[in-house]
Amino acid sequence: MLRAVLGLLKGGLIGAAIGFGAFRLGIEGGTLGFAVYGLVGLLVGLLVGRPPWRQETIWTSALKGVFGLLIAMGLYWGGRKLLGETHLGFATGLGAPDKPLVDIPFLLGPVIGALYGIFVEVDDTGGGSAPAPRSSAGAPSRR
Repeated sequence: MLRAVLGLLKGGLIGAAIGFGAFRLGIEGGTLGFAVYGLVGLLVGLLVGRPPWRQETIWTSALKGVFGLLIAMGLYWGGRKLLGETHLGFATGLGAPDKPLVDIPFLLGPVIGALYGIFVEVDDTGGGSAPAPRSSAGAPSRR
């Protein structure tokens, strides 16, 4: 359970940071939206879970990042299809522009980052390496 909460927090923070940066740059959606959320998925895949410098190979982190890029872009596409013109009234009261949810990257970025972050963090929970083999120093010899 702790891993799921950590993934939620880490992924949400990464998504919020990238979403806020995209919002400040004026990126709202469309083709650049796919790039923004792809970047969210890429960074969440690289940084959440076991960090790249602790992986056995660099390819593990690279694959998580590429898979995250594709998953996040797919989630954005699905969000555009399902949520379409959904407005959040309480977000407008907090200072967000009166636009659909999918066109406000600092609101959708943390959601996508948190969803993929939970998956990656729980997936990296593995037990680690196999137990070390027993030495034959104390075992009786076979002749």
